[in-house]
Amino acid sequence: MASQMPPAKAKKLQELLNRIVKPRPPLEVDGIIGDKTKDAIKQMQGMAGLKKSGEVDSETAAVIARGLKTGSIEKEQPEYFFKVGSKWIGMTKKEYAAYKKQMVDKLRSGPLMQMRMNLIAAESDWDHFDKQNKDQWFVAFCIETTRGIDLPPKGMITKAQAAYKQCESALSSGDLSKFHKLYPNAEKLANDAAVEMRRYRENMIDGGGNWVTGLTFTKTGAFTFVGVFAAPVAGAALGTGVVASAMIGGAAVSATQSAAGELGNWSAGDKNFSVGGAIKNTIIDGGVGAIVGFFNKGGAGGKNIVEALSARVLPKLAKETGFKLLSSTSLKKATAYLITEGFKKTLEDAVKDVAAAAKGDKTMTIDKFLDNLAVNFMKGAAMGPFGKIIGDFAKKASSKLDSKDKQKIWDVVLNELSKQAKGKTIHIGDINDRAEALVEKIINDQISKNLDQVISEIYDKVSGPMSPAAFEQMLRDKLVSPARAKAMGLMAAQEIKKKKMVPA
Repeated sequence: MASQMPPAKAKKLQELLNRIVKPRPPLEVDGIIGDKTKDAIKQMQGMAGLKKSGEVDSETAAVIARGLKTGSIEKEQPEYFFKVGSKWIGMTKKEYAAYKKQMVDKLRSGPLMQMRMNLIAAESDWDHFDKQNKDQWFVAFCIETTRGIDLPPKGMITKAQAAYKQCESALSSGDLSKFHKLYPNAEKLANDAAVEMRRYRENMIDGGGNWVTGLTFTKTGAFTFVGVFAAPVAGAALGTGVVASAMIGGAAVSATQSAAGELGNWSAGDKNFSVGGAIKNTIIDGGVGAIVGFFNKGGAGGKNIVEALSARVLPKLAKETGFKLLSSTSLKKATAYLITEGFKKTLEDAVKDVAAAAKGDKTMTIDKFLDNLAVNFMKGAAMGPFGKIIGDFAKKASSKLDSKDKQKIWDVVLNELSKQAKGKTIHIGDINDRAEALVEKIINDQISKNLDQVISEIYDKVSGPMSPAAFEQMLRDKLVSPARAKAMGLMAAQEIKKKKMVPA
C-alpha cells in the first residue's frame, strides 16, 4: 500500500510524480503519502492505462520502475524480465524485439560467420584435394601412405554443414533458445572439419614438397612434375619425404628404363604417346620401386604402406578358410606378418602387376589401386595351406597330433587314475573303451579354445618367412606344451572317474 511505503522510497516516488505527472501545485517531497500524492498516483495510473486506485500495486510498481528508468509514463509495460546479476530488468515487447534483432545480428556476424568461414575453407580444401588426388592419384597414394594420412571423409563436412544450417535456421526464426542449444555441437563439428582439413593439407604439402627433387607443390596446391628423376642426394637430406630415399635407392633403374622406353616410343612416332602419359608411366614404375624398396628397408613409410594395404587385405583374409575362425586381434597380426614377412616376394609381384595394369586405366584411383593390390596379393599368396592348417586344428585337433603328443596327455591321465586307484597302476587296457573317445573330445575342445591365443603368440614372435610345415609344427608345439598337456590330462582323468570308466 502507498501509505505504508518507507519515507525514502516515498520521496523518490514524489520526485518522479513531480517530473512526469507535473501536479499543480507540485508535491512537497516529504516522504508522506497523503491525499495529494495519491491523486498524483491516480493521474499516473490513468496515463499508463491502469485502474485509478491511488495505491501502488504490482502493475503500478512496474510503471514506477519504468518511469525511474525512462523518465516517462508508457502505456506499454514490460512483459519480458531477465535477471542480470542480482537485479531484474524488464523489457516491453518493442524493446525485446529490438534487442533480439540486435542479438541475432551479432550472432550472425560473429560466431555463425566464423563457423561458415571454417566450413567454406574445409569444403574448398576437400574438393580441391579430392580432384587433385584423382588427377595425380599415384603421387597422392605415395604421399598419403608414407605420411600415414587419408583424405577425411566428405561426410565429416556434410554433417557439420547440416548442423550449421540448423543454427542458421534457428537464428532466422528468432529462436535464440534453440540456437543456444544447437550451437556448441555445431561449432565443434565445424572446427573439427577445419582442423582435419588443415592437418591433411599441411601433410600433403610437406610430403609432396619432399617426395622427389623434381616434384614441386605450387601455391594453388597442384602437383606439377618438372622432372622425373630424383637428384643423387642422400635420403636423409630429404627430411620427411620418406618415399624419396627408397625412390633413389630402389627405383632409379626402373625409372630410368621406363623413361628411356617412353622416349623411345616418342622417337619411333608411337601414335599413343603423350607427355602426360609418359610422365605418369615413369612415376608408376618409380613408385613401384619405392614401395618395394620400403618393404625391403622398413622405416616409417613402409609401416604406413603396410597399414594401408592391411586395411584392404584384412576383410578378404577374414573370409578365407581357417582365418575366419580367428579373433580380430589375431587376424590383424596374421595379416601384418603375411604382408611384411610371410609373402614379401608375392607382395612385390602383386605391386608390379597392379602398377602395370594401372598404366592403361584412366579411371584408376588410390582406393582402386589398393583394392586391386589386395586382391592380387590374396591370389598369389597361396594362403590356403596356412588357413587349412588352422581350420583342421579347430575341427579335429587330436588327429593332427603326433603320437608322442598324445602320449604326453595319456601319461598324465593314467598317472592321475593310478593315484585315485590307491596305488594300483592303471593301463589303457584297464579303461573302458569309451574313455579313449572321451579323451579325444577333451583334446579337441581344449585345443579349439586355446587356438586363437596360440596363433596370436606365434605371429607375435616369429620373424622371417615361415613354411606351412614349420607353421604347423610351431602350432602343435605350443598347443601341446607340457603345461597344456598336463591340464588336458587332469581334466580327462576327472571325467573318466566321474563316468566310472575304470574297473573298480
